[in-house]
Amino acid sequence: MSFFIEYFNSIVGALAAIGAVASIYYLIQEMREQNRVARANARQNVADSHQEIALEGMKKSMVKIKLKLRNDEELTLEEDAKYMSYFSIMLRSRENQHYQYSIGMIDKEEWENYKRSFKTLFRSEYHLKLWSFMKNTFNDSFVEVVEELIENDNN
Repeated sequence: MSFFIEYFNSIVGALAAIGAVASIYYLIQEMREQNRVARANARQNVADSHQEIALEGMKKSMVKIKLKLRNDEELTLEEDAKYMSYFSIMLRSRENQHYQYSIGMIDKEEWENYKRSFKTLFRSEYHLKLWSFMKNTFNDSFVEVVEELIENDNN
């Protein structure tokens, strides 16, 4: 009788071990899926933010300001203030992209693409002036990225 009890206990122990391993495997798969979903959500949020900024930039008043900047025309104080806010919002969006990259929610290739499109902003003296004025309001690691982009673009 004790042989059957030991045998039964051994079977139950083996089944419990298999169940524990299966549970761990399931949890690992769930975590992978949740990470994949979180990364997709982060990417979508970045895309939504970019789209909102693009739409704001297409408004008639903003297009007028952009054309004046492109033609090296003087902005009024109101236009200057409006564009400074718009530029700041663009940079905050890029700062968020950098943060998403730094925590692993955006992969390196995607971040490099963002940086390539982003560095074109700093070919304008006006943008450099705005950046100089507001850069101390941004995260230090993001400032380093921007400063490196500016330095590499000027070489």
